[in-house]
Amino acid sequence: MLKNPNLKRIGDSAPNSLDDKIKKGIDGLYENSNPPPKFIIDEAKYGTSELSKGAKDGAQMSDPWIKGSKRLEKQVGPERAREIERAMKKGEVDRVLSKIDEKGKVTTYKLDKQGNVTGPWP
Repeated sequence: MLKNPNLKRIGDSAPNSLDDKIKKGIDGLYENSNPPPKFIIDEAKYGTSELSKGAKDGAQMSDPWIKGSKRLEKQVGPERAREIERAMKKGEVDRVLSKIDEKGKVTTYKLDKQGNVTGPWP
């Protein structure tokens, strides 16, 4: 879960612990009250876990993967999903990978449209 006073979580609620049931899809979706960016899509990975490159609708966190399998719609409904997709086309969405180590330390990385790490975030 990204912690920033300007970010409001939209869609599904965040897990409270590592023991919570695992949900498939987008881990975190946030609206920024102080853009840019307008929205942030976050994927959390624990320990040595990596983003999937072999998903049927594209590499995890890539444009095709985010838009595929109705992932956005399942989080926020069709109307809001279209708003986020329009923002993606305009470059108003950050994709973030949150890596959580064994001690609980979170390091965040910015991802490109193909789901590749491009550097630290923010």
